Amino acid sequence: MLQHFAEEALNVDNIGKLVYLKDRGAMNNLLSNTDSYNLGTGCIVNNYMNSNIISIPLEGGNLIQVGLVKRNDVLLPEEVQVYIDFLKLNLEKSMPKEM
Repeated sequence: MLQHFAEEALNVDNIGKLVYLKDRGAMNNLLSNTDSYNLGTGCIVNNYMNSNIISIPLEGGNLIQVGLVKRNDVLLPEEVQVYIDFLKLNLEKSMPKEM
């Protein structure tokens, strides 16, 4: 059974071509070398992503809520907590100034 899960609250039924990628590296390569786009948080991490990738807020766009789901009885390894802290910091840095 083929299932599709869309994280975006935007109708993309009228696009010419839809490409599904399974890893972030392939997505970043596609975005930096074509006229394609991706809907997401808009978080651009300096010195990590290709400088050809830019974030353009959608006109009248909705806020995207980013979260973490984990069981209460499971402790996260230190490496995972460091990663979560890194994500939080960079999401805060890349948040549009008018918010």
